[in-house]
Amino acid sequence: MNPGRRKKASRHDMREEASGQRTRGLPPADPSFGSLEQAYRRLEHLYEISKLFASFKSVAQSFDPALGILAKSLPLRSAVLIQTENGQSRMIIWPSELQDSERLRAVKEHAEASYAYLVGAKSTESLGLSEQPGETLLPRQERSEGDEEKRFIVIPLVVAEHSLFGALQLEGAMSLDKKDLTFVNAIANQLAIALERDRAWRRDITRREDAEEERAQAETRGAASERDRLVAESSSDRYEALARENAQLYRQAQVAVREREQILGVVSHDLRNPLSTIIMTTDALARQEATARRPELPVPKAVERIQRAAERMMRLIDDLLDFVNIERGHLSIKRQPNDAGALVNETLASFERVAQEHRLTMTAEVEPRLPPILCDRVRILQVLSNLVGNAAKVTAEGGHITLKVEAHGNQSVFAVADDGPGIRADDIKHLFDRYWRSGEAKYRGTGQGLAIARGIVDAHGGRIWVESEWGHGATFRFTVPLAEDVSAVATP
Repeated sequence: MNPGRRKKASRHDMREEASGQRTRGLPPADPSFGSLEQAYRRLEHLYEISKLFASFKSVAQSFDPALGILAKSLPLRSAVLIQTENGQSRMIIWPSELQDSERLRAVKEHAEASYAYLVGAKSTESLGLSEQPGETLLPRQERSEGDEEKRFIVIPLVVAEHSLFGALQLEGAMSLDKKDLTFVNAIANQLAIALERDRAWRRDITRREDAEEERAQAETRGAASERDRLVAESSSDRYEALARENAQLYRQAQVAVREREQILGVVSHDLRNPLSTIIMTTDALARQEATARRPELPVPKAVERIQRAAERMMRLIDDLLDFVNIERGHLSIKRQPNDAGALVNETLASFERVAQEHRLTMTAEVEPRLPPILCDRVRILQVLSNLVGNAAKVTAEGGHITLKVEAHGNQSVFAVADDGPGIRADDIKHLFDRYWRSGEAKYRGTGQGLAIARGIVDAHGGRIWVESEWGHGATFRFTVPLAEDVSAVATP
């Protein structure tokens, strides 16, 4: 929000206070709520980007998708990556869609001038930069008013005691602040480590091949010349030094990953505290209003909106931590014998209000005398709730959702079927990918629910899949081992 809009909001609040329309004793809207959600999003995107850089393959395969993730947190109009290697420099440019050539020329000139300053070049011409386009077009961004220079962030690419070998320039659609700089700097630091590690690895391979070739030639000549032997040994020494350097870069990358996970834990903890306070406060306000019975005040709706937003953010944090634990193989699973039918009925009961609001019919079909299953009750309820929640979002009013469970051999098979629009064949293969959402989806979501559900089912030793035909609904199924087949379940 710009300063002009903040002033307008303040005058509106003053008019409300003067007329006595503001409800006394109510907490004002928390201005930091939006920044908390932005912090969560940026932490999540930083985690995804750092994973790409940890297994860096090339600029096209690793930085291009990372740039796409970055653009979700920071509205970008262009990006420029400059690299210098073996005395040659190249500049890769990623413009936004429909960006005019005049503006793009100004962006390149700014990047060239900034890099010339960083490396101490006398002129931009002396850099000898070659140009090439990036493979990804950034989403179109309308430029807002503001200080032109504050739209650019330029970060030098350098690792430890090594010399500078490049720079990353990002152009925002609006003026960028210190929080944006901190976010971009964290990404640029990890990019520098990934690029330097890749460069060292390529140098390592090249020099090792040269050393092996020299050694082979010396052996062919019978190693008659002492000079040849010394040259071969010298090449071998250089190779060993480069190998040590590459190992050091690998350790630095590992440290960066650990620091990322520490940041994830700290920020998640710091986000939980204010969210817990918001949830407890709104609960207290709701109970207080219900006791006072003052329907003329619009407090309950406001409180309910705050509660829903805070609970949604808490679920997002839990989802992020769950997925991190799934990736690391540390998801906590506490297996005990449980009644599969009771889990189905408990899930249906928790969706009674949703069914009433959306005029949906939800039924359960439980096979009689089912043997108990061996599972973590809370985690399996989490999977069922995710599947039923998704079905409720896509099923039209008057539609029907069915929960089934039956025994098949040494396992129970759960199913959630709906008569919604179904899923296209091309989309089915991506359904359980993290952050993926179909272009047909009309509801909000982070794209993590089904990925987490798969991680939970996998941790139980089961599997999850979907059966659907476009226009004819969808059925999600997953398996859980029976309690009597304990030996078939992997140890957590």
